[in-house]
Amino acid sequence: MSADLQQPAARVQALHLLLALLMASRWVVYGFTDVALTAVLRKSGVSLNEISLLMGVGFLFMLKFLWAPLVDRVQLFGRAGYTPWFLLMQIACAISLLGLLALEPGRDFYAVLGLLVAASVAATFRDIAMDGLAVKLLPQEQRASANGWMSAGFMLGLVLGGGVLLLAYEQIGWSGAVLAIVAGTLLPVPIMFMFKEPEGRAAPAAPGFALIASLRQFFLQPGNLQWTGLILVMAMAGITGPSLLTVMLVDNGWSLARVGTVTTIVGPLLAAALSLVAGYVFERISRRAAIVAMLLAGAVLSLAQIPVATDSYPVWLTMGVVVLAVVVASLTNIAQKIVVTDKAATTADFGSNFTVQASIAQVGGILAHMAAPALAGVTGYPAVLAVGGVLGIVAALMLARYRYL
Repeated sequence: MSADLQQPAARVQALHLLLALLMASRWVVYGFTDVALTAVLRKSGVSLNEISLLMGVGFLFMLKFLWAPLVDRVQLFGRAGYTPWFLLMQIACAISLLGLLALEPGRDFYAVLGLLVAASVAATFRDIAMDGLAVKLLPQEQRASANGWMSAGFMLGLVLGGGVLLLAYEQIGWSGAVLAIVAGTLLPVPIMFMFKEPEGRAAPAAPGFALIASLRQFFLQPGNLQWTGLILVMAMAGITGPSLLTVMLVDNGWSLARVGTVTTIVGPLLAAALSLVAGYVFERISRRAAIVAMLLAGAVLSLAQIPVATDSYPVWLTMGVVVLAVVVASLTNIAQKIVVTDKAATTADFGSNFTVQASIAQVGGILAHMAAPALAGVTGYPAVLAVGGVLGIVAALMLARYRYL
């Protein structure tokens, strides 16, 4: 490491860049599998029922809290810490994805599904290790700015994997797309191999069966039980998220190219840039002020989308509202993740504590995203948007009174 990185400010910047790189690598793959792959498979003749089966792979990530204590408590290769877990599982994920080269997505759907399940299992362990490492490395005063960098990495990875790869797919084909996501997966491996993870934990791990001991230790911390309820309310406030917005725009007659450009390229790129600014702003204000302000902004955006649902805005204003909705959702996620990191650092099981909160948020988010189209089919889009706005205001009021921020 060069001499300038020995200075505290330079070390902090290097750490933030490392975490942003890890997040970008993570979301290049997720961007492709969650966004682009659906379109690729459909174009290859895969049925909607089979695509629905592929979407079910996401349930693995809701269950990863069950095996998170293994990552916190089991040493690999005689080395303590999260780095060995990250390296092993990142390489396993890359190998599984590399197997896709030998397949054709339409003809070999179930083989594709099997390899994606294998890659997802490895990715759940990798994600636990990465989240635990971030909690371990970040002191309280750096968590806001670091989460801004990680959000920027997340958005950049989403743009590359979900937007750019989809736009380039006709030129590079299946093999080119697979090689791109494998390269994205392997990119941080040499860096992490050289990385020196510091020793030490917050406290000794609680005795007993790992999962039960870890969960008990987390939920006995003051305010954590109420916090899980707040996570669900905040997730349900996201009922007006990107999936519903995309459907509304398609119903308004937008082309898939325009929808994809605005929601998966322009919006995330602006969100990536503003995430860096938001991280430093949130570092200078209270956790409560940051999260309440962003929830209120999200509620206002939900209500502002009602004319989008009725196609009442001119196109330029619709685009502005859509991009702003993507940005506000990203900044809200930063404010929430700062608190999640704070809560995760309260006991020794950093990865488990982070993961259980993320799993609760995923459950709430999936339920909201499943309910939104069905509710819209009965009541119409404006009513769903109004519900989202009200839930956002309720969540903000509850967090304004929550004592443990």
